Amino acid sequence: MNKRPLGSTGLEVAPIGLGAAQLGSSEYDHAKEVVFRALDLGVNYFDTARGYWDSEIKLGKALKGERENVIVSSKTTGKTKEEAANHIEESLERLQTDYIDNYHLHALSDLDDVDVRLGGPLEALVEAKEAGKIRHIGITGHTFPSILVAALKRFDFETFLVPLNIIEREPLSKLIPLAIEKNVGITIMKPVATGLLPVPLALKWLMNQPIAVAVPGATTAAEIEQNVGIGALDDYTLSSEEEAEVAKWARDLATDRCRICMECLPCPSDIGIPGTLGTDVMYNHYRSMGKATFTEFPWEISRVADEWANREGLIDKINDHEACDSCMQCEARCPYGLPIVSMLRTMVPNMQDMLDIWSKESSKV
Repeated sequence: MNKRPLGSTGLEVAPIGLGAAQLGSSEYDHAKEVVFRALDLGVNYFDTARGYWDSEIKLGKALKGERENVIVSSKTTGKTKEEAANHIEESLERLQTDYIDNYHLHALSDLDDVDVRLGGPLEALVEAKEAGKIRHIGITGHTFPSILVAALKRFDFETFLVPLNIIEREPLSKLIPLAIEKNVGITIMKPVATGLLPVPLALKWLMNQPIAVAVPGATTAAEIEQNVGIGALDDYTLSSEEEAEVAKWARDLATDRCRICMECLPCPSDIGIPGTLGTDVMYNHYRSMGKATFTEFPWEISRVADEWANREGLIDKINDHEACDSCMQCEARCPYGLPIVSMLRTMVPNMQDMLDIWSKESSKV
């Protein structure tokens, strides 16, 4: 893959990286195979976060001996200086490294959050950079791109991470032009809309956008190979047939893809709607793998244990028809017109199947 400059950082990145959240789902030996295959294929950008279960630990172990050849990104959701500073120390320990290349204030949600995070937490990152613990400071956001625009106008961040795909194109309007003007490194998450889009088409479309690197997740070495195969193309030009397909996907999923904008909240039933519809890693595993592969996958036992309890509670909340049907506040608030309640209920049979699979597998142990 031909490398691209990451803004003003001086770093050169292959256009396809690895989003490491999914490494937290599998046993270490399987996760290591994914990382090793990525390295073999020329991937040099690895994006993780302290909140991605134990992915920092697995990534740190797998990258030993390769640290100077790769770029590692991590994140903090800390709301105070002390909390963010502690997160940096924990990430350094878990990643088994003396420095982290890019460290982000993670998931800025609104302008009030910008005020909070650009106070004490940002001070912690600045001090960590001065101490050589992190090399570049960035931000991430899942909500409206205007939130990151506001943050970029208040501080000279060097990188940011934002969703961008065939459906979610809002960053192309103001955020990315501002980043180009300020020479900020543009990194992209959710390039295939958490598995809703066909990978080859979605990544090829994205390679035509003015970005540095996309970090799709991967659960297998084969998925890494598919991702890198697109990044390594000599020509990213879309054919007329592909352009038509892009337009169809954008049209068909316009009211079927949660943008994680948070406008639907709060939910009186305490359902985490954006996380469930927009970024549910384990559910996306099930949908992408299919039942047979999901059943045979080498799951991390502790991850499944946590997931199991939370999933049972989520199913109960969604199935509480009286609470949901008497409310509908989420749909009234959604700026994209999503049929949120029916979307949640459509997920329940698959969620129950996930629990049944884990129950059967655990009984064999």
